[in-house]
Amino acid sequence: VMHHIGETSTPTQGCVLYGTVSGAIGLVTQIKGELFDFLYEVQDKLTHIIKPVGKIEHGFWRSFTTDVKTEPCEGFIDGDLVESFLDLSHKDMKEVAAGLQIDNGSGMKIEATVDDLIKIVEDLTRIH
Repeated sequence: VMHHIGETSTPTQGCVLYGTVSGAIGLVTQIKGELFDFLYEVQDKLTHIIKPVGKIEHGFWRSFTTDVKTEPCEGFIDGDLVESFLDLSHKDMKEVAAGLQIDNGSGMKIEATVDDLIKIVEDLTRIH
C-alpha cells in the first residue's frame, strides 16, 4: 500500500511508548523519509514563528546534555512543537504552509495549503 503525505493514515513502523520519573509520557516511532523531511521543514518553520519560552532556542532545549558534552538532537521530529501548529492564528498557519509542497497522490508535488497541514498534523495526533 502506497502512502502519501496528507492521506488519512500516518504510516509508522514500530513504536516505543515510555514514561519518565517526572511524569512525562512520550512515543518514539519510525516514519518514512518523505514524511520526515516534510515534518522537519514544518518544525523548522515553527521554530521561527513560535517564540521560545524563556528565550531558550528549540535546538538547545531538545539537545542531549551531560556533564562532559552537549549533542544536538538529530533524526527526531518534536511532536509537541509540530502539534502546536494547531494553536496558531490563521495568519501564522499560512506563513508556515507557504512554500511547503506535498505529494498529490500521483507523484507530483503541489503547494500545501493550511487545510492540508491541519489534516496532516491532526492525523499525527492520532498516533498517540
